[in-house]
Amino acid sequence: MAHRAGPMAAETPPRQGAILSQPIAGGAGPGRSLGSSPPMFEDFAEKTVVAVQKAEELAKQLGDESVATGHIIYGLTVDRSVCLHHIFQDLNVDPEMFSGYVKSLPREPVVPNGPWNRHVRTVFARAKDAALQLGSQKVLPEHLALALLSVKAGSCYETLKEFSIDPEYVQGLILQAMGLDPEMAPEWF
Repeated sequence: MAHRAGPMAAETPPRQGAILSQPIAGGAGPGRSLGSSPPMFEDFAEKTVVAVQKAEELAKQLGDESVATGHIIYGLTVDRSVCLHHIFQDLNVDPEMFSGYVKSLPREPVVPNGPWNRHVRTVFARAKDAALQLGSQKVLPEHLALALLSVKAGSCYETLKEFSIDPEYVQGLILQAMGLDPEMAPEWF
């Protein structure tokens, strides 16, 4: 079943070439803690918020105007304690390969209510659905990864195609790492 992300608070879009101005989820910035996450991230586990922050950091590093799915896959794979890091290591893909390929892709346009592009908003909504369907009260990095791999468009999908990686295969490996049957992958279509 498909869900759409809820309305986002209006922000002034960054100017051309600007670094994203708002740290996400209230974390990592001076005087802020992960516990003060805005409503969009209140259901996200701390490690999930950190992965999203790493994605935003990559977007800033690359001079991108918005955070795209390719940035999110990097954020999920850079943390060695997240199963996706090890899954991609076993497939001979490291986080820097993701960031390198994302850098070679056409830049994403400014997002009016961003910094999250439409594919990332879809991923966030699906990750919340996955957490609920799999009986979790918090969105874990694995839920975010399952949702990310379900989106058949965007920079993550293009990167996986370039590396000849089947997203459904990786979804199955994530579910196995969670101790679940690969057939339990949430259906969004």
